[in-house]
Amino acid sequence: MATVMASGNADMELAAVELVDPRPDSNVAMIGCGPGVGVVAGARRAPNGMVIGLDPSAVMVERTRTRCRRERVEHLTRVERAAAESLPLPDRSQDAVVSVNNIQLWSDRSIGLDECVRVLAPGGVLVVLLHTWAMPDDVPYAEWVAELRTDLSARDVQVEPPQTQRFRSGPAMVLIGRSAR
Repeated sequence: MATVMASGNADMELAAVELVDPRPDSNVAMIGCGPGVGVVAGARRAPNGMVIGLDPSAVMVERTRTRCRRERVEHLTRVERAAAESLPLPDRSQDAVVSVNNIQLWSDRSIGLDECVRVLAPGGVLVVLLHTWAMPDDVPYAEWVAELRTDLSARDVQVEPPQTQRFRSGPAMVLIGRSAR
């Protein structure tokens, strides 16, 4: 599965890092980092910062660590087993938080969003990409996206109008928000 994710989601992971546009000294948290394609890309863009890959799967954590060693960016990364609902990061410590194809899997989206906002530095950016085909079936697309925007706005995150972008693996919602705190 990790191999499929690494190739199938690679373009989305790279796009998310481009949207973050990290400075060389940025700290970036990649939630649900999977096999680590985005972690490596982020580390290359932030050679004086730290990219933290977080995933609830022990297998994905090990795959990410292996990828970081192979790509020689392990000194710029930290990879830990963690869920979005309990981020092992200090308050206001991250210049960016990224979620690619996993927000729909969080056990409690409200708590996960609280955690994302808690760790964002003032003015920090939150980037969420999610395949439209991976969104929950019980809520229409427009309603699901509107709820997410409302949830983030209630947490003092200024959200740009979401867009749908086409990737190799299909269309995806692209949402960018910036912490107002």
